[in-house]
Order: sequence, then structure tokens, then C-alpha cells
Amino acid sequence: MSYVEIPLVRLLGSAFLIVLAVAVSYRRKLDLEKDLAWGALRAAVQLVAIGYVLVLLFHTESQALVLVALAVMLTVASWTAARRVTHGPGWRVLMPRAALAIGVAFCVALIPVLAWIIPVRPMLEPRYAVPIGGMIMASGMNVVALTLERIMSTAHQRAIAIEQALALGASPDQAMQSTQRQALRAAMTPTINSLLTLGLVQLPGMMTGQILSGTSPLQAVRYQLVIMYQLVAVAALAGALAAWFAQRALFDRRGRLRRFAGAGTAVKSAEERRRERR
Repeated sequence: MSYVEIPLVRLLGSAFLIVLAVAVSYRRKLDLEKDLAWGALRAAVQLVAIGYVLVLLFHTESQALVLVALAVMLTVASWTAARRVTHGPGWRVLMPRAALAIGVAFCVALIPVLAWIIPVRPMLEPRYAVPIGGMIMASGMNVVALTLERIMSTAHQRAIAIEQALALGASPDQAMQSTQRQALRAAMTPTINSLLTLGLVQLPGMMTGQILSGTSPLQAVRYQLVIMYQLVAVAALAGALAAWFAQRALFDRRGRLRRFAGAGTAVKSAEERRRERR
């Protein structure tokens, strides 16, 4: 055996780390004790459940089950990204757009890698497709969530300035150009920081896991580089698509800015209020 097993008793012993975090929260009056305890319990249940799912996938090697697993992951990722947005049209409107942004970027980053760079056969080999797919889908989810939230909240705050630009003849693209650029830069900053500090500040999870399981560090480095380049590509493409979808959701067919009070509630425009008075 090329790795050290963790018995259940010792695994339970690691819970003292959560107790430490809870104690800090209590001592500093952060009011995070329930969130920490619930998060630790939920993480344990979710990871144990996915562990059994992965055992099933690895045992059956079913391509159909892999596709089902990836579809479930995409659904959860898009829902999570869409529900974090305030001052927008609501998660029911944004979720399909988030799913398309994450899904397109996911396919672009995953398929060429499994087809050529890590040429596994069959291409959707569960041992490769599910873990790698999960990492890059999570990256896409975070970038899409940050992009949508930043654009929607900025549009809400700068609504008057945007409408003035439109009144002066600017197109929606021109009126939102700086907002989109700032949102994309902010959403991609964590990925770029991870890329710049890779190996200096952090040893990423996949590389660490491979080394602990007995893989040669040099091979683990190569896998991690491939993953990091995938994450960068997903961040750029998913963020760009999310920004485009957000802008389309913010403007109607006549190029007028839609306003949202929050939680998907639309605010009536000045023109609509004048019509009601008449």
C-alpha cells in the first residue's frame, strides 16, 4: 500500500480542529458557531456520500453514469452561482444562463485534455473525468457567481449613470463596457493569484493527493499544471459568457435598462410610472 490509511477513530479525532474554530468564534463573539458545526457535519455527509458514488462509478465504469454525475454537478453549480446574485432577475432566470456559461467552458477545457493531453480510453473514464471535471466546474461556478453578482450590483448602483449614457446615444455594450471589464477582472483575480503563487505559497490539492498516494512528484506536477491551465481557461471563458448573459438580462429589446430592487423583483421605470398615472 503506497499511502497511510486513516482509521475511522482517527478521522473522528480530527474534529477537534472544528472545535477549535468554534471556540475562536465563541471567544470573539463572531456568532459563527452554528454555521461551523453545520458546515462540518454537512461536509462530512456529502463527502462520504460522494465517496460511495465514486466507488460505484469506478467499479461499473459506466459512461452513462459519468454523464449523469456531471449533469448533477452542473445543475448544482449553476443553481449555486445564480442564487448568490442580488439586484438581478432572480435565480430562475439566471440559472439557465449560468448553466450554459459553466457548461460551455467546462466542455472546452475538459474534452481536449481527455482526448489528447491525458488520453484515457474510454474518454469519460470515471477515475479521470469526475475528479478533473469537478475541479474545473467548481472554478467555473465561482467565476460565474462573482461575475453575475458584480455586474448586477454595479448596474443597480450606477443605474442613473448608465441611463444617462443611453440617453446620450450610447449602446448597451458601450454603457456597460467598464462595468463588464471590472467584473471580469475581479472574478478572475483569485485564479490568477493561484497561478502566480503555485508552488511558492501553495501545493494544490490534486498534486498533494497524488504525492500522498505514491505518485512521483514530477508526474504530480505535470498533472497539476494541466489542471491549472484548465482552470484559467474556464475562468476566462465562463466569465466572459456570464458577463454577456448578464448584460442581456439587464436590458430589454429596445435597449432600456431594467431595474431590480433585489431578490429578482423588478422596479418600474419612470416611463412605466408615467403611463400608469395617465
